[in-house]
Amino acid sequence: MRALCTLWVCLFLPAAGAAALEEVVLQVDDPGGAAGRVGAPVSVPVDLEALFGPQARPPSWFLEEVGGEPDVRAHPRFLPSQFEPDAPGSNRGRLWWLMPAGPEGRRQFKFSLVMIKMAPVWEVQVDRERQRVDLKERQQPVLRYNHGTVPVPEGTHPHFAAGESYARGDYISPLFGPDGEELTEDYPRDHPHHRGVWWSWPVTRWGEQVADIWAVRGVWSRPVALRRVEARLVLAVIRAENCWKFGKDETPIVREEVVIRAFRQTGRSRFVDVEVALTALVDGVAIGGRPKAGYGGFSLRAAPCKDRQITPHADPAGANPRRAWIDYSGVFPGGKGPAGVTLLEHVTNPDYPSDLHQYPGCNCVMPAFPGAREVALSKEKPLVLKHRLWIHPGGPEEAKLADVWASYAEPPKVNVVKE
Repeated sequence: MRALCTLWVCLFLPAAGAAALEEVVLQVDDPGGAAGRVGAPVSVPVDLEALFGPQARPPSWFLEEVGGEPDVRAHPRFLPSQFEPDAPGSNRGRLWWLMPAGPEGRRQFKFSLVMIKMAPVWEVQVDRERQRVDLKERQQPVLRYNHGTVPVPEGTHPHFAAGESYARGDYISPLFGPDGEELTEDYPRDHPHHRGVWWSWPVTRWGEQVADIWAVRGVWSRPVALRRVEARLVLAVIRAENCWKFGKDETPIVREEVVIRAFRQTGRSRFVDVEVALTALVDGVAIGGRPKAGYGGFSLRAAPCKDRQITPHADPAGANPRRAWIDYSGVFPGGKGPAGVTLLEHVTNPDYPSDLHQYPGCNCVMPAFPGAREVALSKEKPLVLKHRLWIHPGGPEEAKLADVWASYAEPPKVNVVKE
């Protein structure tokens, strides 16, 4: 029997403490206005108790823009925001919201305590038996995170050698588009080890031994725990822990921590952030791309579509800023028109920007890290890799993609002012 847990989000803000909240203002500097043009996520670290005292701790807040004349047609007067604690029950964490349309430069938002009844935003289903999490926004599917092993479909044939099963977990699929169409493919017949949106490496070294977590040969990511699954007004968060296990004895060699943040739609577009932290559990662990070919890392296996466009962009060396992304767009089955997904790596990732690889014959694209070389993993300091997906209607528009990149690489600077 599957164990299903459904979480519906509806907020009623109390009236107590309004005077104190009105004294706190966020000064948001978005010089180029990119975040506002694409409705990008913005966050700031906060200590709720330091700002509001021990009693003012609702998980979601409303922001009210002050100064200037915001376009009320573009966004409501009261803007939802959401507090993500550093740990369960903590007063410290990050406040998130989606930047509304508005002028470039400095904008100010004050905390407002108002009585608002919100319609349900998220539906979260945690299937403990199948070890997966499904996210929906207002009944429309968003994504599935497969934490545990996904069974191999009947008829799947070995791609590399007889007897291989390709059974695997720890990836996103399906990923859905603006109309609920599936953008990803899992267990494709030509490369059954490909799996939606995933992060893995053809060279997975332990000392003198080399296995291949990319092709699911000799090393596997096994689920340890779902550390946190929560959703409120702005985003849904999945925190998971996995362990890479090597060889027939399945020796633990890497601790993997995954954070997935899926934000609510704005203008039929959606941002999904994926952060992966890898810590060695034993000496002599390294990861690398396919020798000579260099592929591996954070990857997309897209579903077949019509009118496909693969659009890579990488500024030349020496450019400042140096922008890079790769977009995959087309008309996917079930969609009402063209849609696509853009892959971006964060500028703080090692080797940024990685080479952009595209394999049209198998609908696969990626910023390939670390290429054909190997990178050692540390037992003391995790290797942190951050990526963003932008799911959008229509085809690739260079101006919008530039704004999406800028809002991720150079997000608005936020100061909390207690007046």
